Amino acid sequence: MTGKAAEGTIGDVPGGEVLSDRAAPAAQRIADLSKVSGRPSKSVLVEDCEPLLNALRAGLRFSDVYVLDSTQPPRELLDECASRGVPVTIMSAALATDLFRSDKRPEVFGVARVPHPVEPEQLVKAEGDLLILDGVRIVGNIGAIARSAYAFGAAGIVLVNSGLTSIADRRLIRASRGYVFSVPVALMDWPEVNALATDFTRAGGHVAALDAGATGSLEKLSAWEGRLALILGAETTGLTPQARALAQATVNIPMNPAVESLNVSVAAGVLLHRRAWRNLGSASR
Repeated sequence: MTGKAAEGTIGDVPGGEVLSDRAAPAAQRIADLSKVSGRPSKSVLVEDCEPLLNALRAGLRFSDVYVLDSTQPPRELLDECASRGVPVTIMSAALATDLFRSDKRPEVFGVARVPHPVEPEQLVKAEGDLLILDGVRIVGNIGAIARSAYAFGAAGIVLVNSGLTSIADRRLIRASRGYVFSVPVALMDWPEVNALATDFTRAGGHVAALDAGATGSLEKLSAWEGRLALILGAETTGLTPQARALAQATVNIPMNPAVESLNVSVAAGVLLHRRAWRNLGSASR
């Protein structure tokens, strides 16, 4: 049975004072963070209730959470903030509209510290499979893959030539519904990926790539009991020469030949689901 999440009220927020001053330091900070910029920052905005809850539960460190005076905050969110000692501030809707300018104004949002970059050793020592995304640059696809990776127990994702400067990208956070913080995601170049693959195979792992023209058996790959690093290329360009040189095996997904290709996030979901029997077992251990 499903039902609507319990709602809190503005009166449930401790303090009760409404932030409405554009000159307040907190407002100035939010205005700076809301600007679209490629510059890495030490803090990031996490917008909307579901991404905010998922990021909180993933252990992301929040300095503040804001609720607009025009909305009823979900009780679940208020309880999560209280349990983690994150202060909740009421903000006037008019101020939020001013601060976010042309962006969609969120009803709830938080300011969090950007997590430290994922170290290669963390990925090598983990138990589950890895995903290596080769030139996948559409943020919506990366976000969907992050959700699937977490759902099916993958140990991490490596992004190569993604165009991102940080995983704490507001577009990526929204696209992943906040799950980008629930699975390790590393930004690497090809020399770093080659070094990672060397350590991964020395530790007993196997590197395989998805390729539409391959004849390798997906069934055999799905049943592989050891760890896998699965390489997927962008839908339009496919695998780069660097990825092909790295792969020890290539496989394809059997499908109707009238369909030229699958969206990369769909293909990743298929592969991860076929490996869930192993990865979810590793995660539970």
